[in-house]
Amino acid sequence: MERLLLGIALGICTALIWPELPPNWLGCAVLLLELLLLFRYRFSGAVLCGLGWAVVFFNLQLGWLKTQHLEIPALHELNVTVTQAYQKSDHQQLLVSAQQINQQTYWIEPTIRLTLNNDKYRLKRGDKLHILAKLKIPHGLGNPAGFNAERWLLGQGITATGTISQFALTYQADHHWRDQWLDKSRQLMHEFYQPELLMALIYGEQQDVDKDDWQTLRDTGLIHLIAISGMHIGLIAWIGMALSRLLLQRFAEKIPAIHWLIGMGFALLYSALADFSAPTVRSLIMLGIWVVLRLWQREWSAIRIWLIALAIMLMIDPWSVFSAGSWLSFIAVGILGIAGFLWRKPSMWQIQCLMTVLLLPFQLLLFDGLSVSSVLINIPAGPWFTFSIVPIGLVSGLLVPIFPALARFGFWLCDLQLHWLMSMLEWIQHWGSGWLSLSAYQQQMLFWGLTVWFIWCFTPVVIKRELGLLLLAVCGLLFAGCESEPGWRVDMLDIGQGLSVLVTQGHRALLFDTGDAYPGGYNMADAAIFPMLEYRGVQQLDYLVVSHRDKDHAANWQRIYQKYPQAHIVSSAKLNTETQICQRWQQWDWGQLQLTILSPQNSSGGDINEDSCVLRISDGNHSVLLTGDVQHQAELELTNLPAGLLRSDILSSPHHGSRSSSSVAFIAAVAPDYVVHSAGYQNRWHHPHAEIVARYIQSQQWITANDGLISFEINPNSMDIKPFRRSQPWYRKMDAWLVGDHPLK
Repeated sequence: MERLLLGIALGICTALIWPELPPNWLGCAVLLLELLLLFRYRFSGAVLCGLGWAVVFFNLQLGWLKTQHLEIPALHELNVTVTQAYQKSDHQQLLVSAQQINQQTYWIEPTIRLTLNNDKYRLKRGDKLHILAKLKIPHGLGNPAGFNAERWLLGQGITATGTISQFALTYQADHHWRDQWLDKSRQLMHEFYQPELLMALIYGEQQDVDKDDWQTLRDTGLIHLIAISGMHIGLIAWIGMALSRLLLQRFAEKIPAIHWLIGMGFALLYSALADFSAPTVRSLIMLGIWVVLRLWQREWSAIRIWLIALAIMLMIDPWSVFSAGSWLSFIAVGILGIAGFLWRKPSMWQIQCLMTVLLLPFQLLLFDGLSVSSVLINIPAGPWFTFSIVPIGLVSGLLVPIFPALARFGFWLCDLQLHWLMSMLEWIQHWGSGWLSLSAYQQQMLFWGLTVWFIWCFTPVVIKRELGLLLLAVCGLLFAGCESEPGWRVDMLDIGQGLSVLVTQGHRALLFDTGDAYPGGYNMADAAIFPMLEYRGVQQLDYLVVSHRDKDHAANWQRIYQKYPQAHIVSSAKLNTETQICQRWQQWDWGQLQLTILSPQNSSGGDINEDSCVLRISDGNHSVLLTGDVQHQAELELTNLPAGLLRSDILSSPHHGSRSSSSVAFIAAVAPDYVVHSAGYQNRWHHPHAEIVARYIQSQQWITANDGLISFEINPNSMDIKPFRRSQPWYRKMDAWLVGDHPLK
């Protein structure tokens, strides 16, 4: 059975690496083939079963995106039911189930996340709405480092996002019992130190937790203790069984299973309070299997129970294959099983060490770094949560409708302990962050080291282990030699509607423009620029060039300068007393590169597009021209420069591909081989305009909104070009799937 379950799980997990989403007919064909193979080749048949089911499921869930032509910006008419509603400071975040989209009904109702910029009317679970909304596919920034929005959205089953333009309430639902329970809990926690963390710990309501608190928990390796896990479900079930034995013992002879059923009932109630999130469903499945085995007096191995729960979870909800939380919780449970296998009674130290080492690859894949302090902090914090904070919090949460005064006292005890914990963590963070960000090269070498360690510890010895490790070491050295760094690299970052270009040579960098920042605190420095600087292994930022004052170019310069105060600031605007004002013919030698300012001749303060710094970077063989937002007048001045001075291999299109730029004469003077249009996905200005794209017909073009980061790796006699999304799995290039092919291919 274990092989069958493992095969099904592997088949579904292949969705993580599909280069394209296979058509539905292929999934059906694979399922038919699986029926023929299952009896003779059971493992292969099980893999095909999981693969075929995943193909069919994702096509059924996503098919509506094609029929509604969601790649085209437009208003869509929807009839929806609110399934979740979160109140933010100036807007509401809604999860809705769509019954109709543009008068078309779908068998599987799509789940859509919508933003309502209206804080006067509070919507709630169960309300039915008729709305007009602009929708788009799950789409995030396409950079090799930073938050993977597509994976996060699909992990929750969200197949589109959007903003509501108009809405009408067609049915007003009564207050849902869960919402009433949670509102009562929030009232009891009023004026506490950590009410948001308490709601996350007890009910899984993580959306209101402060961003800095999440960062502290991540850096110290404690973020998994806040998330709802199997420990919560197990404790609740144990509490239910203990109460049953205390109060209902006389019924045990007539109903032998009463204690188990009461325990499962408590677990189901708590799972409903946690809104049946993926970790609670997974834990319920495992608990249910264990209860059934107890009642039938059967003994199964821990690995069989773990594999059954994994296979059932993936079969019920294949979206969970994209959920980082689900994987981390499943793997953590599996590691506990491994610890029990290695040591009959493992100590807390052994468990934490094993957990830290085996979770390293997943931390790197998900967060591009690791917590170096997690082992030491988890040893005291783990038991503290397990035996004090979590039990008190769970019991208090169940007491809310029955004994609110007692519940408030329990919440206060938990809040006090969380306050002490966060204060200690902040003190530790003050002396140094426990988080270590690793460059791409460092991650590869660490993966290789972990592979060697895993083979040494867990693989049966078929040949002499020393010989096997020697071969692995030789392969690692060869691998490291093949991964040599280019002479210099130009990364056109995907930062939405804006511009930011990272130029690196070795561990030193130049940053041209800093992208935008938004009122809610979201900014492109944290979302894209800092992660990419760490990913490239940059140790020193030598130049920070800010073309002009427009927000989408300059909003984050202070944040970046604060982190890299040694950077030499060059701009057309007087940003601080150290700023060097851009002026034509300024030149610097930077390593093997020459930096030349070609525009403006005289800056008027950096407030207008024509003031944009135009920077040419050259190594003598290859060159790149970075243009900011220059328009026709500045382009005309540039074309009057001596012949050949503008000529560049790579061009960042002026003003994101606006009609006010990229004149025919300018394009002819630059004659670029490669053009990158830095623009936001479905932006309201329609950058780059089709007319401008047509003018660059002689050049190879990319749009960051569609292709993500464009990386040019440059050596004296060669250039390697890597558009990020084209090498990614299917779920990171869904816009190309919608139209059948990339529009600029």
